[in-house]
Amino acid sequence: MKDVGYYFIKNKNMMWSASLCLLAVILTIFILNTVLGLLVHYIDASQSIYWHSLSPYLVAVLLSLMGISIAIELYIFRSGGHSLAKQLCARRLSLIESTPEESVALKITEQLADTFAIDTPALYVLPDEVGVNALTAGFYPRDIAIILTWGALQNLDEQELYGLLSHEFHQILSGETAENTKLKILYSSLTTLSQWGSKVAKLGFGKQYYNTAYAPATPFVALGGMIWLIGSLGMLITRFIKFLNLSGRTFKNDLKTKRLIQNNANIQTLLRIYVHHAGSQIHSEYSESIAHMCFANSLSPQSWLNIHPSIDARIYELNPALVQDLQLENLKKLRSQPWFGLFRSLEEVNGEYYAPWSSPQPLPLLRLSPISFAIKDAIKPLKPEIRRNMPRPELIQRALQTATGSREVMMAILMIRQYREFIPPEVEVSRAIVDALLNLDGRVHISIFLEACQNIGGMPASIARQFLTKLAKIIQEDGEIGLLDALLLERVKSELNLLPLHTPTALDEVKPQIVRLIDALLHVQQINSGNQLEVREKILQRVLTPYEMSLYEEISDEPIDLAEILNDMAGLLLRDRLSILGIAEACLWNDRIITQDELDVLELLYWRLGFATEEMVERMQKKNSLMII
Repeated sequence: MKDVGYYFIKNKNMMWSASLCLLAVILTIFILNTVLGLLVHYIDASQSIYWHSLSPYLVAVLLSLMGISIAIELYIFRSGGHSLAKQLCARRLSLIESTPEESVALKITEQLADTFAIDTPALYVLPDEVGVNALTAGFYPRDIAIILTWGALQNLDEQELYGLLSHEFHQILSGETAENTKLKILYSSLTTLSQWGSKVAKLGFGKQYYNTAYAPATPFVALGGMIWLIGSLGMLITRFIKFLNLSGRTFKNDLKTKRLIQNNANIQTLLRIYVHHAGSQIHSEYSESIAHMCFANSLSPQSWLNIHPSIDARIYELNPALVQDLQLENLKKLRSQPWFGLFRSLEEVNGEYYAPWSSPQPLPLLRLSPISFAIKDAIKPLKPEIRRNMPRPELIQRALQTATGSREVMMAILMIRQYREFIPPEVEVSRAIVDALLNLDGRVHISIFLEACQNIGGMPASIARQFLTKLAKIIQEDGEIGLLDALLLERVKSELNLLPLHTPTALDEVKPQIVRLIDALLHVQQINSGNQLEVREKILQRVLTPYEMSLYEEISDEPIDLAEILNDMAGLLLRDRLSILGIAEACLWNDRIITQDELDVLELLYWRLGFATEEMVERMQKKNSLMII
C-alpha cells in the first residue's frame, strides 16, 4: 500500500510538472505571436494583434520545432544518464585508467552503492569545468549516471566528495533523478532553440579560424546570437516556471541528505564551494537545461530566478548556529580576512551550541630555538618498528595499561621536552615516571606518547577540556611554543573528539598563516640561524608573490595560536596542501639528513593536513639511508 501511495504521489508530481510545462509552451507561443502581431498590425492596421494572417504559420512552426526537439531528446536519452553524459562531452571514469582523485570518487561511489543496496551508477567527469558541481541522470538503475565536474574532483577532499556524492545518491533513492531527467526532456521544447544559437555562435570561435584572413566568425556569431535571442524568451519562461515549481526543494534535499548520512559532510561541501573562486557555475550551452539537476547553481550567481538558493543560505539552513560562530569570528579576524573566510568548524550539535576548545591565554610566542635531545640521539631517526619494539622499563609498561597512568606518562614526556627535567610546581606528576623516561633513548619518547594517547580512554567533555588545558600550559609554560608540541596536542584533541572539523578556506586568505607555519616548521630544523633565513626565503619565494614577500621579510614576534593555524591549513584545497608540503620537503630535506624530531614533525603534519603518513615515513627513511651511505 505504501508503494502504491508513493507511485501515485510521484505521478501526481510529474503531471503537475507537465501541466506547468504546457503552460510555459502556451505562454511562449502567445508572447511570440503577439510580438509578431504588433509588426503585422503596424504594416496592416486591419489585422488583429493577437490573431493575424501569420499566426497559423507561426504556431505551426513553433509547435513543430518544439515537437522535433522533444523527439530528438527522447532519442538521445534512449540510454538514460549515459546519453546525457555523452551530450555534455563527459568522460567516463574507470578504476584501471584513473588518477588518484578519480579513484577516490569511484571508491566512495561503490561504498555508497553497497550501503544503500543499489546498483553502482556510472561515474563521469566534465573535463573542462572548473566549478564544483555534480548532477545525476537516468530512468532505471542500469542507466543512471553521476556526472562530476573536473573542479569537484580536483578541489574536494574525501569527506567533501562524500557529501557531494551522498546528495546525488539521495536523489537516486528518492526517485528525483528520473523525474529530473523527464523534466529536461519536457522543457527541451523551450530551451533547445537557445542552445542551438549558442552552438552556432561557438562555431565562429573555432580554432580552425584563428589564423585565417577571411574567417567566417562574424556571420556565425551574428546568426547564433539571433537564434539565441529568439529562443531566450522560452528560456526565461522556463526558468520562471522552474523557479516557482522547484526552488523550494533544495533545502529539503540538503536536510534529507544530512539525515541520510548522519554527518555534516554535505555542509563541508557547501563551505568548499563557498570559498572556491569559480563557485559551482558550469560554462556550457546546456547549463540552463540541466540547472534543476545539479547539486548547486550551474548558472551565474547574478542570474535571475535561480532554482538553487545561495550557498550561504543553504549553510545557514543546515546549521543556524553558524551565524553565531560567524559573529564571534568577525570580532577576532575582521582586520585581516574578508567575512566569507570566517566560518568555524562544525560538529553534529543537534540544536546545541558547540563551543570548541581554545588555547589558554595569554598566547605564546613562536619558539625560535628547537628543543631536542643530544646530537647523538637525534641525528638518525629510528624505524617505526624499532621504536615500537624497543624495551621499556616495567614502570612505563604498567603505567600504559591504565588511563590514569597513560595521562601521567604524556604529561611527563611534554615536561621533559621543555628542558629535559622541567616540571612546573603546580603540576603533580610521578617523579619515578620522569626518571624512567630519562633513562630511555630520547627518540622513543614520541612513540610512547602516541601509544599513551590511544590509552587515555573516554572522559566527559569538561574533564577532557581540563586535561587539554593542562597539557597546553605545560608546553607553553615559558611563554613559547614549538610545532612538534602543538602537533602532539592536536593528536590528543583527535583522541578526545575535540579536534575541530577543517574549515574550507581559500589560499589567498591564509597566506599569513602559511608564513607562520613555515616559520614554525623551519625552527624545528637542526641547521644554523644563517642558513635558516636563506631556506626561509627560498620557501616563501615559491609560495608568495614578490609583493607579498616584502610584507613578510621579517619573522613576526606576535603571539601565535598554532592550533588555529593548523586548522586553517587543513581547510585548504587538496592540491594546495600537497604543494605546501612538497615545497617544505624539497627546501628542507633535499640535500641533508632528516633528524628524529624533524621526521616526527613531518609525519604529524601530514596527518593533521589529512594525508596518510606510512609511505612518507618509509620514503624519508630510505632517503636518509642513501645519504648516509
